[in-house]
Amino acid sequence: MFRTAWVVLTLAVGLSSRAAAQTGRLFIQHVAVVDVIAGQLLPDMTVEIRGRTIAAMRSDRPFRVTRGATVIDGRGKYLIPGLWDMHVHLSFPAGAAQIFLPVMVANGILGARDMHSFLSPVISLKHAVASGAQVGPRLFVAGTAVDGPNSYLPGARVVRTPDEAKEAVRELKAAGVDFIKVYSSLPRDLYLAVASEAKNEGIPFVGHVPYPVTAAEASDAGQRSLEHLTEVDVGTSSDEAAIKAEEVEAMNQKRGSIPDPNRLKSTFDSAKAAALFERFRRNNTWQVPTLVVLYQERQIADSTLRGNDSLLVYIPKLLRDYWRSLPIDIAAKIVALYAFHAELIGPLNRAGVPMLAGSDSPNPYVYPGFSLHDELGLLVRAGLTPAEALRTATINPAGFLGLTDSLGTVAQGKVADLVLLDANPLSDIANTKRIRAVIQGGRLLKRSALDTMLARARARAAAGGN
Repeated sequence: MFRTAWVVLTLAVGLSSRAAAQTGRLFIQHVAVVDVIAGQLLPDMTVEIRGRTIAAMRSDRPFRVTRGATVIDGRGKYLIPGLWDMHVHLSFPAGAAQIFLPVMVANGILGARDMHSFLSPVISLKHAVASGAQVGPRLFVAGTAVDGPNSYLPGARVVRTPDEAKEAVRELKAAGVDFIKVYSSLPRDLYLAVASEAKNEGIPFVGHVPYPVTAAEASDAGQRSLEHLTEVDVGTSSDEAAIKAEEVEAMNQKRGSIPDPNRLKSTFDSAKAAALFERFRRNNTWQVPTLVVLYQERQIADSTLRGNDSLLVYIPKLLRDYWRSLPIDIAAKIVALYAFHAELIGPLNRAGVPMLAGSDSPNPYVYPGFSLHDELGLLVRAGLTPAEALRTATINPAGFLGLTDSLGTVAQGKVADLVLLDANPLSDIANTKRIRAVIQGGRLLKRSALDTMLARARARAAAGGN
């Protein structure tokens, strides 16, 4: 979001071997299956997995367990679909992917959307994960974000004319990206050129709402997802035109712009907000709030919290040192903005605006894998039910990506991307952290295997990511 990619280093795509896919059958007996669509439990179920697929589910009578099958006693356990983090960055710093991707799997995250990385390395990384050469969640990637000549984003694909903007869309698609990401400093005419060419090429475009464009205009232009509620917040203000003018002026000086949370609160226009949210619903414009990236700025704003986080062991020293160097004044403003954004979640949800869970890791104190669970907790604190929050990381990503035929729920015929929990996430969303086992594409990873993955990640982080 605001601080992504300030430290920009080349991604070293070293490939680690993945264990062979499980052979034979796997049975999970007497487990409570979480129906994420209905928000209900299916008690005392037996789930049969053959190869990569959920072959059968039954509660009325037991399966005949075949010789040599693996059997898990699911009594007291809860089975959910694999989780998704729909906003991550994997290129920063060097060697990050080899630490972060296994940590994500150990946290039950089996799908992720990379929202700005160096193009060639992230495409290679996507293929390495798909082939099994690199442990990690399935990846959907944007490659490099498209931005304008006054870009302040390191590594951006800078375009200066409508023709260059259209060429960027075509070249990124040809390189194998799954969508085009636009960034904050993209001039209005270049933004519209990207939108037009993306439509012509049949590829979605997502990302920030650029400073010269309103959130309503982005929705009408067909932008598939809006990240971080940036410009959505400004769009609820009666002072939107003046704020946008100030943002454009900052853009012209190659600076980012963070709106004043007090100004947004004092000028909040409920009728304007309702109309904007209805537009999002009508246009099927998805929101990725990434509340956690704002919330975690308190670790910078409050000096008593610095260096006290046990999860720092998963972060290479270079990145830790960078986090600790960041100024307190900007962090305090971002923390205040978190409170305003959190107040928008309930109204967005009640208006029927579709939402996706994303962490924006590894921004300051936003930890790959772990912080997705924190995002779910913040969404609940902001007004979602646990079931609604769980949907933002399961069935909603599958729907956004057009994968509901194979992913997003625990159901017969779907890919066996599953997480076995020790406690009910529908009663407390924090229970998504209580992971007993992960099943990735039918391959069982017991708690001991997940702990080994985490230990190796800590060791790699301690070695600087090498």
